[in-house]
Amino acid sequence: MVRLKNRYLMTEVIWHDNEKSTQLSDSWLFQFISNEVKEKLGELTYEAFKKTLKIIYVNPDTNIFIIRVSFEYYKSLWTALTLITSYYGVPIYFRMVHVGGSIRLCQKAAIKIFGKQISVYDKNKILRNEKGETIDNNNNKNEEPSIKMDSDDDENGGGDDGEDNDSEMKD
Repeated sequence: MVRLKNRYLMTEVIWHDNEKSTQLSDSWLFQFISNEVKEKLGELTYEAFKKTLKIIYVNPDTNIFIIRVSFEYYKSLWTALTLITSYYGVPIYFRMVHVGGSIRLCQKAAIKIFGKQISVYDKNKILRNEKGETIDNNNNKNEEPSIKMDSDDDENGGGDDGEDNDSEMKD
């Protein structure tokens, strides 16, 4: 008996204009992705992996979805998702968060990535941090100096103690 190998692509939909964003759903995503794959890669490529294409999970709150496709064609789907730049004139792009062989690996990756990483949607907060501005709970803007000195670097001699920190690089 032959085992069918699939790949699960966990993807984040990023709308550049949050006011015009569409609520994600299984049917909307499948129809939109199908049409875009036909347009970007051709109908022959789409027909080759249409049978294995399936939306597994959609979260409209975080704009994350998991799509399953055959192992042979996951790179083609990845390419097509990367080439999508707009939805009826609204700038949009798909960020590939994780590619895995099972849903369980996608779930573990989601916990690992989104538990520690800043959300892409909070661009204003990142820009304020770069400028040295903060906003307290009462929405009052506070100015802070843009250059901060780390006392840890001074105590350790700037981090050049001759030791390799390979233990931090392990997955």
